[in-house]
Amino acid sequence: MKLREKIWLWGHPEGRYNNEHGNTQVSRMTPMECCLYLGIRNTFMVPDKWVVNRRQYNKSFTTLSNVAWECYDAGNDPTVVDPLIAEAADFPNISGVVFDDFQRGGAKQYKEIPLQNLWDIREKLHTNPIRPLNMWMVLYTHEFALDPNDPASKPYDEEAFPAYVEPFDGIIMWTWSEKDVHLIPEKFEAFKKLTEGKRRMVGCYLWNFGQKKPATGEAVKWQLDWWREKLLAGEIEGIVLHTNTMADLDLESYDVAKAWMEEHGDEEI
Repeated sequence: MKLREKIWLWGHPEGRYNNEHGNTQVSRMTPMECCLYLGIRNTFMVPDKWVVNRRQYNKSFTTLSNVAWECYDAGNDPTVVDPLIAEAADFPNISGVVFDDFQRGGAKQYKEIPLQNLWDIREKLHTNPIRPLNMWMVLYTHEFALDPNDPASKPYDEEAFPAYVEPFDGIIMWTWSEKDVHLIPEKFEAFKKLTEGKRRMVGCYLWNFGQKKPATGEAVKWQLDWWREKLLAGEIEGIVLHTNTMADLDLESYDVAKAWMEEHGDEEI
């Protein structure tokens, strides 16, 4: 298997972040175009509050190996996953769903999701008549192993939260602000303890959303090199690159990511 088969794109509708998060340029690159540009074979597709035609996107993704759709709203209504499961019959590469920003709003909001709903969703995904589908959660490094002296650390119930992790097949760890990249080794050790027995992936931002400015090529390369070692060691099963919505804006971070994929993508692992 080639390393690129373990790389995913975090996809958004084209133009989703025009004039947002500090970006003042206009992008037109679609998720599928970005997969082709970077040499990626898998995507998580996240409409992020935009109404999209899933079938049209799924048709564009036909040549990808894996596609997973965002479904946070299923937490309060498990039937939300039913049409996603039905669409998997027409698109064999649909392999799962993802709950983006699971701790959105801090401890209060995720606790509003009935825990039984997550188990019901898991049952639907695993035992449907089409094929078993995976259930992923997004978790940020500022949401666990918290620093009581850091006001950016969001409080959560350390005793209660592991019960919310349990229904998920896998967890994706993200570092929101580039200023926190140096914490990744320490956070990853805490992440492994929190997600013991679960599948793990990690995210790498190609735009510094936390500080509302372009990511640096240096930080992107360091992350990709560090995560490659963890991938080769079997400590994670994938790396997720975020996102298509700035990929055509001549940013150093994307040039670095593309060069890294060209260097390492065809390595046998």
